[in-house]
Amino acid sequence: MTAVAVTAAEATEVVLVDACRSAVIPDRPGVPETPSQILEGVIGALLDRSGVDVSTVGELFLADPRYLPTDSPHAGSLADSGWRFEKPPFGLHTQVSATSAVSLEQALKAVEAQPDLVAVVAASDFGSGALGHGDFDDHPPARAAAAPNRWHVDVDDVLSWTHTSYARSLECSRAGDFTREIVATAPGYLSDVFRCGRSPEPTPARGSSAVIVTSRARALELGLPWRASLRTVCSARGGDAVAPLDTKTFDALLAPCGVDAAHLDQLELPEDDPATPLAWIKSTGISEYLVNPRGGELGFGRLVRSGPLRSLVSMVGALEATGGRAGALLATDVGRTVAVVVTVGENSLAPLTSASGLDTLARLGGAAKLIE
Repeated sequence: MTAVAVTAAEATEVVLVDACRSAVIPDRPGVPETPSQILEGVIGALLDRSGVDVSTVGELFLADPRYLPTDSPHAGSLADSGWRFEKPPFGLHTQVSATSAVSLEQALKAVEAQPDLVAVVAASDFGSGALGHGDFDDHPPARAAAAPNRWHVDVDDVLSWTHTSYARSLECSRAGDFTREIVATAPGYLSDVFRCGRSPEPTPARGSSAVIVTSRARALELGLPWRASLRTVCSARGGDAVAPLDTKTFDALLAPCGVDAAHLDQLELPEDDPATPLAWIKSTGISEYLVNPRGGELGFGRLVRSGPLRSLVSMVGALEATGGRAGALLATDVGRTVAVVVTVGENSLAPLTSASGLDTLARLGGAAKLIE
């Protein structure tokens, strides 16, 4: 694994002003695509809530192919198949990427290079109606059976984790833990809808998420409070990019961000392969109660584009609510892993002594009850 070096000055530069999303709902084949107004409504509500004037935003980093520029290399073939392209939300200068992990990484690098930049990062999963198939896959691969062969994870443990992830999502939703996150006002997108968590495969889902990032200096200049500091590092890895790391290697990945695994109060991991969280728990020794404590893809459903951003939105809220200080989000792209470290409560990551994993374990221990 080759980690990209990040200097301390760069790493402490970016802050997250605010973060929000629409509700997440299941996707079903044959249902018309979610209108672009849902995404635009989330971005608009985010700007209004944070007090950021749209004229202040210099760039929109967006994971939604409906907004590809017409001169894009991919636009021609999509247009030939009947795709209609949308104008950028609010007329913002827009960069379109495949996933929100890529968009977020691009935005953080852009702010580090241009400290005066205020950027919005947004993503949308709009369903299967766009091209007749879109995000929906009616025959997902059966990964649970293959888990023991790859990472020595027991199939029964995979099934148990599937129930746990679903139960955590549903319980947190019923408790109102996601209320601050959800800003969409369109019918059908007011509250999350969860499918019964009995299948060890996340089902396709729909939803939109957005965050505002800028430099600390720019936030102070504009009089904007911020909710968290962000640091990011990526690693180039051969083979399976979600394969678990041992503690030493994981610490090395996080080191440029000024934190190690022992001081994480939360770890967000993808669940498109249901064995992934269990393999990471086994490999790193992190408590299971600190991994996806408010549920993951097995509860919410799989958001191909906006999933990492949805996880970031929820992680910031969870850290604030539980008194946690540092969390890490791992998102994957082809052949590499992007790690985003979030710090709330204080504007510095050093020293990390105010909140331990055991403290957070005690706070979150009641969230893992199985709901039949």
